[in-house]
Amino acid sequence: MLTELVILGIAIGMVYSLMGVGLSLLQGVMKIINFAHGEFYMIGGYLGYFAITLLGFPFYLAVPVAMILTFFIGAVVEVLLLSPIHSQKIEKPMDYTLIMTFGLLLALRQLATKLFGPFYRKPPDYIKADVFIFGVKINGGMILAGIMSAVLVTLLALYLRKSWRGRGWRALTQSGNGARINGVDIGKESWIACGTACALAAAAGAIVAPLFTISPHCGGPPLVKSYEILAIGGLGSLGGSVAAGIILGLAETLGSFYISSAYRDAIGFVLMALFLIFRPQGLFGQKV
Repeated sequence: MLTELVILGIAIGMVYSLMGVGLSLLQGVMKIINFAHGEFYMIGGYLGYFAITLLGFPFYLAVPVAMILTFFIGAVVEVLLLSPIHSQKIEKPMDYTLIMTFGLLLALRQLATKLFGPFYRKPPDYIKADVFIFGVKINGGMILAGIMSAVLVTLLALYLRKSWRGRGWRALTQSGNGARINGVDIGKESWIACGTACALAAAAGAIVAPLFTISPHCGGPPLVKSYEILAIGGLGSLGGSVAAGIILGLAETLGSFYISSAYRDAIGFVLMALFLIFRPQGLFGQKV
């Protein structure tokens, strides 16, 4: 039983990491907190659902389709709503961002309710059979979700490490003025980074849609998990987001079984509070 719980905890932790990495990327490059990040999880879930049920796509095509479409939605949101923060037209950019993204959260929820109704939807299971790992039978859909999330996080890490744009984003996390002096177009990189962060959230929504279902309000819990990951892993740290996601997934899975499932969400809050009190910079963050 312990082996099964650990494997499931790591799998769901990788999905948490995928959400947290997107929010961490947005915070690092644009220095903003996006309250609507969970709604892009919801959008990705709906896009994946309709790609499978209406267009007949297999899941390995539905997830990339959801990511690509959500990338453009996120890019448009940045250009239309968030671009003033880096054009230096806003006196208090953080306050502006919090108000704007919270308003976007409400608008996207209402729009989804009008378009799709207040119903729960669930695409067909991506893998119907269970799999055996170390002699333990595990839900195949959860294992697939963990593997797909790990692959996407790894690809992002390689892109940040090897590509010119990835180096530019890492430069922006350290100094916007320094990055601009070295030829980084902050306006262009901001909408690309915002689109990428939204696409990662959409991937998480599409990947776990058969496991947790989709509704207009399903983005709330993933948003909370993302903030918990930021607090535990450290702002702007990719490695910290991955480690925090796994820690959170394991803590919730083991705590739900050995304590009570009623305290599942409270476990994440307790971990976040402990890190904010005793290590406010997170696992891999830096004191400033």
